[in-house]
Amino acid sequence: MTNRQDEFPPAPKLKQNEFANDDTINRSQVVDEAIAFGDRTPLALVIPKFDSVNMLPTPMTYTPPSSQQRSPLGHSLNVPKRRGEVNLLQRFENGSQLRVVSELPPFADPLQKRISSLPTVSETSSTADVERAAPSFNDTESDDDILTGYLLDDLTTPLKWRRVEEIGSGNFSTVYLYHSLRPVDYKFKQVCVKRIKFPKELLDENVRGQILYTDLLSRLESSLTRELAILKSLNHPCIVKLYGVNNPILIESKKPLRNLMLKNKQLPRCDMIMSYCPGGDLLMAAASCNGNLELWLIQRIFAELVIAVQYLHENFVIHRDLKLENVLLKYSLNEIYNMKDSIDFTHKNIIELADFGLCKKIEAGELCTARCGSEDYVSPEILMGVPYDGRLSDTWALGVILYGLLEDRLPFDAPPNSSSRQRNRATSHRIARYDWKWVRLASEDLKAKEIVENTLTRKSHRWDINKIFLSAFVKDTAISLIFQHRNVQQKKKEIE
Repeated sequence: MTNRQDEFPPAPKLKQNEFANDDTINRSQVVDEAIAFGDRTPLALVIPKFDSVNMLPTPMTYTPPSSQQRSPLGHSLNVPKRRGEVNLLQRFENGSQLRVVSELPPFADPLQKRISSLPTVSETSSTADVERAAPSFNDTESDDDILTGYLLDDLTTPLKWRRVEEIGSGNFSTVYLYHSLRPVDYKFKQVCVKRIKFPKELLDENVRGQILYTDLLSRLESSLTRELAILKSLNHPCIVKLYGVNNPILIESKKPLRNLMLKNKQLPRCDMIMSYCPGGDLLMAAASCNGNLELWLIQRIFAELVIAVQYLHENFVIHRDLKLENVLLKYSLNEIYNMKDSIDFTHKNIIELADFGLCKKIEAGELCTARCGSEDYVSPEILMGVPYDGRLSDTWALGVILYGLLEDRLPFDAPPNSSSRQRNRATSHRIARYDWKWVRLASEDLKAKEIVENTLTRKSHRWDINKIFLSAFVKDTAISLIFQHRNVQQKKKEIE
């Protein structure tokens, strides 16, 4: 009889001394500016791209073979870096910017044997789920550029929009700008439409009816209904608005895809009609001015972002994909600069937080286990595969965003004056070691640095969203925003 220890080799252990104590790291170490700034990686070139990802965005967990346990740092998040995109700035200047709609799938591994979906949003609805055949909504006009949609407030009256242009594309959705064909409320005149892309496995008729097909369809349906349910429940000026859908069943049913396929076996078109932000995303805004956003504007944008995340956390929602691309501007930079001295500047919000494909409704004190997010923005605990507080992972990502705006580079990109060996080290290892430092702002004394230093740190010392809000860099700006006070008063009236 063989010994189990002989049959199954022990899992390797990470040496704790490999991870630097963040308390001993000198964040203000001055570097050789001639080397540093001459070799700085532009911010626009260090954001992950999702061209090679072909799995569903539903948060997943991975159970490795028991005989081949490995360190979580050995598992790639399977997100290639986006580098050398020379057309990004050109697209922005031409008014046809690339907006990456990013929903990160579970990390891939050649040894995996079992993948299982984690519980996401509790499927509850004010309308009971009805197992019925899909009504014959005509959402495929003779002109494919025409969208028939239904607003959340009135799912019985169809409205029509004409497609103007594609404004973004990802592995799991394509985003279009649509213009209304009929006189409507001003906010519905121009809308952003997020159209779900189906995985190639679901488009293959040869696998239809197989377990793989059923499992993929179920997970995609779960991801779709989770995102719709959470977006429908949110109401904040600094968060993207869900106005409607192209078919009421997407809202009314817990199993919308399967219900729609009862009559037509083809996969139905799934469109989310949302608010449109003409200013594009924050990454492109920073790239358009070579990473030199004025400090007052960074402060205003970040304060609004903190307010939005604070609202989410107060309502037990975690975003899990906070990054520069998912912060949208309602106005162009020129318009914002012109508004600065206007008396109405504090009456209007200038950002909307978008892309809720990885969001989750949580219970008080609940820990998450899904490894999801975008490579440069994920917290060490997510990389290490340990249970994590989704709210603290969100504040970690806020620290990454603020650092990026201040330094014109992301904190865990290889330092500009580093050796080739350091440059070849994976981003995940630098994140796990809390290996970052100030470069451009090394000798500067800024209030904003306090936030970064208290968010890009161990979870036991990391600031939550309320501490960020109360910081000197955020509090005064946030309190001065009139639209924020109106939103609070409106919430009080709704409660009363």
